[in-house]
Amino acid sequence: MKKKYNVTGMMCAACQANVDRAVCKIDGVTNVNVSLLANNMVVEFDESKVNDNTIIEAVEKIGYGASPFVNESLKKIQEKKKKELHSRLVKLIVSLCLLALLMVVSMGGMMLHEYGHWPSADDPNFSLIAFIEVTLQILILIPIILINFNYFTSGFKSLFKLHPNMNSLIALGSSISLLYSLYSYAMMIVGWANNDISQVMVHFMNLYFEAAAMILVFVSIGKYFEKRATNKTTESITSLMALTPDTAYVLRNGEEVEVQTESLMPDDLVVVKPGQSIPTDGIIEDGYGDIDESTITGESLPIHKTKGDKVIGATINKNGSFTFRVTSVGKDTTISQIIGLVEKASESKAPMVRLADRISLIFVPTVIGLSIVTFVVWMILTNLNIVPVAATRTPLSLSLRFAITVLVISCPCALGLATPVAIMVGTGKGAENGILIKSAEAFERLEKVDYVLFDKTGTLTKGEMSVRSIKVYEGDESSLLKAAAAVEAHSEHPLSKAVVNEAKKRNIEVSLSKSFEYIPGEGVEGDETVIGNASLMKNKGVDISKSDNDFMSLSKQGLTPLYVAEKGRLIGLIAIGDEIKENGVFAIKSLQNLGKKVFIVTGDNKITAKAIASSLGVDDVYSEVLPGDKEAIVSRLQDEGHKVAFVGDGVNDAPALTKADIGIAIGAGSDIAIDSADIILVRSDPLDVVSAIELSHKVVINIKENLGWAFFYNILLIPLAAGVLYPYVIMQPMYGSIAMSISSVTVVLNALRLRLFKRKAIKKGE
Repeated sequence: MKKKYNVTGMMCAACQANVDRAVCKIDGVTNVNVSLLANNMVVEFDESKVNDNTIIEAVEKIGYGASPFVNESLKKIQEKKKKELHSRLVKLIVSLCLLALLMVVSMGGMMLHEYGHWPSADDPNFSLIAFIEVTLQILILIPIILINFNYFTSGFKSLFKLHPNMNSLIALGSSISLLYSLYSYAMMIVGWANNDISQVMVHFMNLYFEAAAMILVFVSIGKYFEKRATNKTTESITSLMALTPDTAYVLRNGEEVEVQTESLMPDDLVVVKPGQSIPTDGIIEDGYGDIDESTITGESLPIHKTKGDKVIGATINKNGSFTFRVTSVGKDTTISQIIGLVEKASESKAPMVRLADRISLIFVPTVIGLSIVTFVVWMILTNLNIVPVAATRTPLSLSLRFAITVLVISCPCALGLATPVAIMVGTGKGAENGILIKSAEAFERLEKVDYVLFDKTGTLTKGEMSVRSIKVYEGDESSLLKAAAAVEAHSEHPLSKAVVNEAKKRNIEVSLSKSFEYIPGEGVEGDETVIGNASLMKNKGVDISKSDNDFMSLSKQGLTPLYVAEKGRLIGLIAIGDEIKENGVFAIKSLQNLGKKVFIVTGDNKITAKAIASSLGVDDVYSEVLPGDKEAIVSRLQDEGHKVAFVGDGVNDAPALTKADIGIAIGAGSDIAIDSADIILVRSDPLDVVSAIELSHKVVINIKENLGWAFFYNILLIPLAAGVLYPYVIMQPMYGSIAMSISSVTVVLNALRLRLFKRKAIKKGE
C-alpha cells in the first residue's frame, strides 16, 4: 500500500534525512520518499505489518509531527501559506524592533565611552551603570526569545532524541551565548559586591546577549525570505488554478442557472459565453468557440472548436458561444491531473541528490562535533599562551565565540533545498509549456539521452490519412472518386475513410454499392469496382502495367497508392498518405543540433518509411516494425551503451515507452494520464521534445549549481568560523547566522531563475 502523510517540524535536509531513516527502519515499510519542500512523505508499506499509528509514532519519536495527508484544494493551501507568511512577517518585525533596541542599549555604552560621555572603569558609578545596562539587555532579550522559542523546542527535542537538525544548531548557539552571558552577568554582580571593578569590566566586555538575539532574528529573516521565495515555486500551478471560475452556468429545464463549479456533475450541460473561462472538461454539444488553451497546452493561437470537440477546464473562450456536456469533474479533470503530476514530481528525488541525503544524515552531528573540537582546541591554545588573547577577552569567551560561530554558520538548509526547489520550478515551468514531467529522476535521465526514437504515426505525422494525389487513366477525378467511394463507404478502414472523406470534400454525391466484399490484405470489391493492391489486381486479371511509373513515383513520396479498376480495366490510382506535422522537420533538425541521434520506428514498408524519413531529414529508420518489436529495438540500443528516449502516442507504444530510459508520450488535449511514459507532451507537437530536453538540461545544471554552492559554502566558511585565520579574520556568531540565511536564500533564488526559461526552438507563429 502507498499512502501520503503530512510532516511538521522539518526545517532542513537533516530533518528530511532523519524522518526518512526513522520510517525506513519500520518492519514492513518498503519505500519512503520525504519532501522537505512540500512537508509531506509518501510511504509504501505492508498493511499486515504497518498502520498509520506505527508510522506516526516513529516520526513523533524523533521530534517531529505526522498525520495522514488531507487532500485540500490548491487555493486553500495557498491561503494557508499566505497566513503563515504573514504571521512570520509580524513576528519578524517585532523581533527586529526589539533587536534594534537591544543594539542601542548594548552598543550605546561603547559609543558614549568613545566620546567621553561614559564613566571610566575607575569611576564609582561604573559598576551600577553597567549593571543597569546589562539588566535592560536581558529584559529586551526575553521577548525575542519567546517570539522565536520554536527554535529551542524543536532543536532541543530533536537533539535529546539523538536526531539533531538545523534548529538544534541554532538552539545550541543561542543558548550557549545566553548562558555564558548570564554567567558573566552573575560574575559582574559578584565583582560589584566585592568592589572588584576589574572583574566587572572584564565580564562586562564579554557579554553575548546581542549575539544570542541576532542568531535567532537573522535566521528568522533568512527563513522568511526563503519561505517567501519557495512559495513562488508553485506560482505556475497557482495561476492555472486561478483561471478555473468559481461558478458556472448550467442548463436546468431550459434555463441557465448559476452554480458553484465544485458542484458540477458528469453530463451537466454548461453554457460558455465569449470571454468566459471554461469551468471543467467536456464535449461541445452545440455552438462553437475560439478557445485559448495556452495555459494548458502552451499553444499560442486560439483553437476553433465546434460540436463533438473536447474542451478543457481553465481555458478561455475568446469568441463564440457554446454548450458543452461535462465529462470530467474534480480530480479527473485535466487541470487536476496536471497539478497531481507536478506535485508528484516535486516530491520525488533525482539520483544526484542521494549523496546530499547521505551527507545530511551525518551533517548536524558532525558540526556539533566540530564545534566541540573548536572549543577544546582554542581553550588549549589560549590557556597555554600559544595564541595571545586581548586584554578585554578571556580564553573561555574567545573559545566560545568560535564554537558558537561554527554552530550557527553551518547550513543544512541549503543542502535540503538544492534539489526540490529546482524540481518544483522546473516542473511548473514545464506545465506552463504543455510539458508534464512525472519525476525528478526524469529530468536527470532525459538530460543524458543520446538517442531519440520516434514512432511515426501521430507523432511526427498527423495520424490522419487523406488523399494526397490522384492519377486518372480513364474518365476524370470526380467519376473515379465517386466509383471508389461507393465501395469504400462500406468499410471502416483508415484508407477507406480517406477516400470517402475526399469525395465529401468535393461535394461528390456517393451512392453505396449494392454489393461489398472485403479481401483481407488485398482490398475491397463492390458491384463492378475493385480497389486495392497489385496482388488483388492480378487476381482479378487487371492489367496495371501502364501505372508502373506513377506507382513507383508516389511510393517514393511516402504515399500508399490504391489501384482502382472498373469492369476489369484500370481507371486510376488514388494515393493516400499521412501528412507530416508542421514542426516535424524543425524538431528533428533541432535535436540533431543538440547532438542527439534521431531514428524513426514505423510499421510502414521500406519505401514509404524511407520517403518519410528523407522528407524529415532522418537518415536512420526502422521499417515494417510491429509494436512488440519496438521494445526490442530500444533494448538493443541500450545494450550498446546508449541512453534512449522513445517518443510515441502512449497507447500501442507502451512497451517501448516503458523500456526506454525516458518514455515521452505525445498526449492530445486532456488525454494526459498515460502511465507508461515519464514525460507527457499535452499537445501533439514534436518540437516539445526539444523543449523538454532543453528544460531538463537547465534543471540539472541548476541542481548541480545549488548542490555545489551548498557544499562550497560549508567547506569554505566552517574553517573560517573555527578561527583558522585568527587574528586576521574573526567570524562573529551574528555574522555566521547572517551567512547561513544568505546561503539558503541564494539556493532558492538560483532555482527561481528557471522561471525565466524560454524555449529556444520556437514553433511558427509564436
